[in-house]
This record gives sequence, structure tokens and C-alpha cells, in this order.
Amino acid sequence: MAQASSDCVRRAPGAIQPCSGAATRKKMAQGETATHRALPRYPGMILRDPEDGARLLIPQPAHALLSGQMLAAWGAPGFAGPEPAPEVILAASQHDIAWMPWEAAPTLDPETGLPHSFMALGAATHAPMWARGVELARAAWGHWPALLISRHGTLIYTRYANPDRETAADRTATEHYQAEQSTLQTAWAEALGADPALVESNSALIAATDALSLALCFGRPLFAPEAPTIDGGRARLELARSGEGPWSLSPWPFREDSLTLRCEAIRIPAAQRWTEEETMRHDLRNAPRTTLTETLHPG
Repeated sequence: MAQASSDCVRRAPGAIQPCSGAATRKKMAQGETATHRALPRYPGMILRDPEDGARLLIPQPAHALLSGQMLAAWGAPGFAGPEPAPEVILAASQHDIAWMPWEAAPTLDPETGLPHSFMALGAATHAPMWARGVELARAAWGHWPALLISRHGTLIYTRYANPDRETAADRTATEHYQAEQSTLQTAWAEALGADPALVESNSALIAATDALSLALCFGRPLFAPEAPTIDGGRARLELARSGEGPWSLSPWPFREDSLTLRCEAIRIPAAQRWTEEETMRHDLRNAPRTTLTETLHPG
């Protein structure tokens, strides 16, 4: 995991590791490329590494459910919390609403024999999906969830963009999403009368829990996300795991002394590969389901 820089000083074991706003912006600017390299090619259905002859496929909306469970348990002293809590927790739980239609009919990657990866699909495919997801969130739940889900899409297309993989169509789709959503985000924030700092804090909470839940789904730490603190700074969250042992997280952002998270996953044989898309879809619909359970403890 990433180590603390001179701008982020650990005060005591398990205590919040504060990062100044300037330091945070600097690290984000310097870290976007490194972060992108640290992220696996995560698919619409997250493909966990095989264990005991089987592979778990976790749908993106199921992984998002873990994010919501985390935010519902958030609230250690010093950390900024979700506000308004019900709407922000809902947004975290549903931040991948855009993927629901795709999960019902995933596309086959002929190179892997598995469902297409998110990175392989390209923004020309998934940017319109994201926009539709925002539209559904606005219609169903109102301004706050739609605003935060929209901003999460903006974060993805800004921080995790990979110019080496983008086609002209991908760039056009990304630019269209950014322009359209920027206008909507401004209008919705104004309609809410929301403090820009609060909007930013809530967005950062969703980004942090998204990163943590992805790591839990993959079964290995990815990178250290940053969570907002009550003083307006950021705390770098260090997630660690020794082999197949328990997870530890430091500093600890949750109210209780441990947190167990659960979501449903699809179980397939580790060697399973497909050559026909419709066969893959049929098999996935009828594949056995299992509960993925991961427990976090203070580091």
C-alpha cells in the first residue's frame, strides 16, 4: 500500500492521517496515472481471482451495495459523515445503477471468453449508460442521489481515463457526458441550496467507499483512497490483508469496532470460458449464487 508522504502525518496508531487540501490536490494530480495503473481491468461483472476451483463474478451494482453498507456504518470521530445521510447512503448503494441493464445481458469478450471488462468496453459504450443511470436516479430518488451519481461518473471519466485505449468515439462520448452532466450538476446543486463543500465531501465519501469495496470484491488491496475529515482535509485510508487472512483498515472510519459486509456473487468453474454470447448469458442466469462476506478490523 502507498506510504504517507511528508504532507500526511500519522498522529497515533489508528488515528486520522490528515492531508492538507493543497497536498491532496497535488497527490491527485500526480497520482491519477499511478492509480489507473494500480486498478485491474474491472469488468461489468467483477472477476475475482479463482479459489478452490471456482471463480466469483460480482455484478457492479452488487459491489456498490458494499459501498452503501460502509457509509451506513461511517462515523468515527474526526471523519466527515454523509449529509443528508439517507440520500448519500442511497447514492453510494446505487452509484452503479447505470450497469443494471448490462448486467442482465452482459457482452462476451472473445479474447478472454468471459464478460467484457469495463476498460475494454470504452466510453462510447458506457458513457451513455452512465447518463441514463443518472436520469433514472433523478426520476426515482431526486436531486441528491442523482447529483452524487452524476459526479461519480465525472470522477471516473476524469481520474481513470486512459488516453492510450481511447478511440475518437470514446473521447467524444466522454466530452459529451462531461458537458451535459456539468450543467445538470450545477442546476441540481442550486436547487438543493447545497454548500459546495458539502457536495464535494459527499462525493469524496462515495469515491472512498467505492475504492474500498472494489478491493474487497477483488480480494486484494488496490490503492489508498482518501476520505473527507471534519476539518475539510482528507485522510488516507490504508487497507491491508495478509494472505487470505482478515482485512485491516487504518485510520478506522466506522462507528463500531469491526464491520462485516455482504453481497451476492455468481459462482462459475475457474476454467469456464465461452465462445457464444447467448450461451454465456444463459449460463450466468442459471449459475449458482453465493454470498461474498468480508470483515474489516481496525489496523
